[in-house]
Amino acid sequence: MQVHTRSAAEIAAAFRSDINGGLSDAAARKNAETYGKNVIERKKGKSLFGRIAEALAEPMILILIFSFIITFGTNLGKALKTGDGDFIECIGIVGAICLSVGITLFMEGSSQKAFAALSVMYDKVSVKALRGGKIVLLAKDEIVVGDVLLLSGGDKVLADGRIVESRELSVDESALTGESAPVKKDATARVAENTPLAERKNMLYSGTFIAAGEGKMIVTGVGSHTEMGQIAGELSVRKDGKSPLNQKLERLTKTVTIVGACAAALVIIVSAVRLFLSGTASFESLSDIFITGIVLVVASVPEGLPAIVAVSLALNMMKLAKENVLIKKLIATETAGAVSVICSDKTGTLTENRMSVVRVCTGETCYAPEDVAKEALYQNFCINSTADLIQEKSGLRYGGSSSEGALLAEYEKKTGEKYSDMRKKAKITHRVPFSSDTKFMITAFVHGGGVRTLIKGAPEKVLPLSDLSYARKQKIIASIAAYEKEGKRVLAFAHADDLKSENARYIFDGFAVIADPVRGEVYDAVRVCKKAGIAVKMLTGDNILTASAIARELKIMSDDGEAVEASVLEDMDDEELKAALKRVTVVARSTPAAKLRIVKALKESGEVVAVTGDGINDAPAIRHADVGIAMGVTGSQITKEAADVVLLNDSFATVVKSVAFGRNVYKNLQRFILFQLTVNLSAVLFIVLTLFTGEPAPFNTLQLLWINVVMDGPPALTLGLESPSASVMENKPVGRTESIVGKKMFFRILLHAAYMAAVLLLQSKFNFIGASAAEQGAVIFTLFITFQLFNAFNSRQVGKTSAFADLKNNRLMPLTFGLTFLIHVFIVQVAHKAFGVSPLSFGVWVKTVLAAATVVLISEAYKAVYRLMSAEKNDGKRKKVFKKAR
Repeated sequence: MQVHTRSAAEIAAAFRSDINGGLSDAAARKNAETYGKNVIERKKGKSLFGRIAEALAEPMILILIFSFIITFGTNLGKALKTGDGDFIECIGIVGAICLSVGITLFMEGSSQKAFAALSVMYDKVSVKALRGGKIVLLAKDEIVVGDVLLLSGGDKVLADGRIVESRELSVDESALTGESAPVKKDATARVAENTPLAERKNMLYSGTFIAAGEGKMIVTGVGSHTEMGQIAGELSVRKDGKSPLNQKLERLTKTVTIVGACAAALVIIVSAVRLFLSGTASFESLSDIFITGIVLVVASVPEGLPAIVAVSLALNMMKLAKENVLIKKLIATETAGAVSVICSDKTGTLTENRMSVVRVCTGETCYAPEDVAKEALYQNFCINSTADLIQEKSGLRYGGSSSEGALLAEYEKKTGEKYSDMRKKAKITHRVPFSSDTKFMITAFVHGGGVRTLIKGAPEKVLPLSDLSYARKQKIIASIAAYEKEGKRVLAFAHADDLKSENARYIFDGFAVIADPVRGEVYDAVRVCKKAGIAVKMLTGDNILTASAIARELKIMSDDGEAVEASVLEDMDDEELKAALKRVTVVARSTPAAKLRIVKALKESGEVVAVTGDGINDAPAIRHADVGIAMGVTGSQITKEAADVVLLNDSFATVVKSVAFGRNVYKNLQRFILFQLTVNLSAVLFIVLTLFTGEPAPFNTLQLLWINVVMDGPPALTLGLESPSASVMENKPVGRTESIVGKKMFFRILLHAAYMAAVLLLQSKFNFIGASAAEQGAVIFTLFITFQLFNAFNSRQVGKTSAFADLKNNRLMPLTFGLTFLIHVFIVQVAHKAFGVSPLSFGVWVKTVLAAATVVLISEAYKAVYRLMSAEKNDGKRKKVFKKAR
């Protein structure tokens, strides 16, 4: 039933209620059985074991499990056969699995917390109601459909309902609709069926509160059947899809696994054929070949990647915490960097969600509020008002009219005095309260031995009563119209001393321009977003006039941009909506369902979407966005629980910082992948080429363990500590489907790996370093390790920038590399027997390190050629543009 289209009498009859007497006890029990209780039902979630099983089924985790089984089986066989099994790597793999699964379980707990916050939000609140003709006090969970509730200023609305009676009733619906100013309500209003929720003047909704006036309503929806309950239902649905990073890592892992499997199959086939041709094939020799092939698969897969990703994200999460950004889900640290569209609420996110005086005009001339000091104006602000300023833990709240509250706050800010002191001293002789019919308020009080009468209200009502000439009135009306066109509210003021008659004229004191001001830092933040290729769209429950004015002020909407109401988009199918969103930048009168549909459409179009907001109405879209960002100070508890990121300072500029950090995290992951894939590929190539040439395996178990430490340990981790460069916000976002290993990066991996494998093979065959026969094993081992240390240095810069640039950004790297090299020197020179090598002479050490350092020269030469080719290509483009311009 569309209750907003029905009369109060029809609704009362449908729910067996009485407008004047409420429900009987029997009818209340019957309605509770029929329509449910006023509690938000919580769907039963998966068991802990079910969630663990689901996390273990992730492709990256399955590869780790496979690696563990093979590694454990191989070492168990060695332990049983020779007593020389090494299970340290097995423990490391299990640790990586536990860490990854733990992070997944932590991330998925957010929806359950959101439900818990939603369920207890109003548990301790009660409201006056009519039951059996008597006024009673009902707790939230005792309210049923058909109850008649009595509401007045300051009351929280605990259920949805149709207004039966209203007296100057206004309601703060900002948390639900995004409307910054209190909304006037009218029990007699007739509302069409397709009227947006924010414009239903005859309805009240759970989660809002009464700003001023009094009213009576009949409950039409409770619990999960309220607008807030429907939002709760959206929060219970699991976030659709995987993060862009997880998708890319899955594709990378599958590709690397396939390549490793092909290499292993090739080794097994070639080695088996050689054994059969030589007549030395046996079960034991074939088993060794098979195990070697499996080890190749494991070696090719970056099994340390999940752990490195988790550690890198955690480190950057701690960095962001210092920037007032609380990351609730680790993966959001990186996903923020891939954001291509930010869908932002207006009220409380782009604006302060507090009506403020932005200009005061004493005639045709306007001033900043702090530059005006006029006694009659201040008296009108403080005495001719029924509003109050209420100090709460969360901050200052306006009691009563938000416009009057803004005037009081401005007075206290300007003078440093309390408005209440002026109000207490004033001896009021007469008052005409504000009404929607007269649109003004009059207060008379004793002043200077006489009586001063103050009038405040709509300019079109106050100006005709003033002493201004017609010409001046027209100029002021034109000035007021310009402000109203920008979506701002205007109140006019006048006074008269010792009025002689009702027709006497008032002295015009001026008018105040009141608005929900834009946060100061938002202007620059929007500019930076545009420079970084990030589109900003405003999704607000406010009216289209105000929304468009704010969007133009912030340059979110250009001259050719479009602003539409959500109802226009609701009539479109999915494909039409996707096409429309390419040009629409402002969506006014947005409902939670409309915001959610827009977010899903943008994601399906390939965009990586962030949603920022503070109200309950933002929670579903925040929950289903790639990155949900909530305001930490003014945001509702539900919104903060649904979000991935909470801004502790409510600053939109902090969103830009999050994006910059996220982009750097992605770059750091690319650095690590560049390093590790180069190590893996060089190792696989060297091992395969060695086996093909009939040589034994180049590394023993303990040597492989140390190589793994270099690959996955501190040297690799330092690549995740690079600080953001100055140009990080000057590039376009990385596409959702774009591979984490691009063509240029792949070529670089192939070049470096092939070069290192070739040098290692040349040393193995021709001993160009000139080591003795006893030193040869140690030289190969040392050459491989030092190659990887220099390769890690190369990986500092993923693109064409020299690895020597911005060395100060990561001072820990040279220290870590130096310490790792010293440990390796200790291994070769002191612990050489345990590792099966012989000590090296000083000359061989120098030659080996110099040979390894050549990989830096190869990398820098490649980058220099690449920069030269890019410069020539850009020059060619500029010449073409110049010719066209001519």
